[in-house]
Amino acid sequence: MKKSINIGIGFAVIWIILKLVAFNFQLFLIDLKPFIFANMLFVTLAICIALYVKKRAQASANLLDDIKTGMASSIIYTVIVSGFIYFYYQSIYPEFNTSKISEMEILLEDESKVEELRKSNPDMENSSSDEIRSQVLSSIGQYYSAKFTMTISLLGLLIYSTLNSLLISLIFRKVIFKDQTDSSAPSAS
Repeated sequence: MKKSINIGIGFAVIWIILKLVAFNFQLFLIDLKPFIFANMLFVTLAICIALYVKKRAQASANLLDDIKTGMASSIIYTVIVSGFIYFYYQSIYPEFNTSKISEMEILLEDESKVEELRKSNPDMENSSSDEIRSQVLSSIGQYYSAKFTMTISLLGLLIYSTLNSLLISLIFRKVIFKDQTDSSAPSAS
């Protein structure tokens, strides 16, 4: 179990270093997709490597032990990365929130965009343009806050790591280590 936790910590440290290097060189500050995909890749790799290391060391284990091993590495990764995301957007790069709000302010200066919002949302149908602007800007401010970003990343990574742990454990059991699990199963006599 300790090896799988260390694997999760290792991948979390790699992701944090990549994020800090990108910040230092002003790369992908507004575009979050590369880091979202890197998170997905690192969670998947952490689960795969932890399961592979465990399966090489221990011949017999049931499916729940495999899932537990995968979850141990991915949960520690999730907690560390989500905590760093909060720290990053709260202390290191708080300008992200203000830049997103200013983008929305520029977008809402166009009266046709405000009219589209009014038509698309029945709650805003009878609101004035200034009320619509203030509602949208306050919701955008909450949406890009450090707490909300951390919560969404924590939730997303937890769901992703849970499903991946189950799926990867099944794949390892049925495909990669098929001979190992078949030979360790008791035979019916």
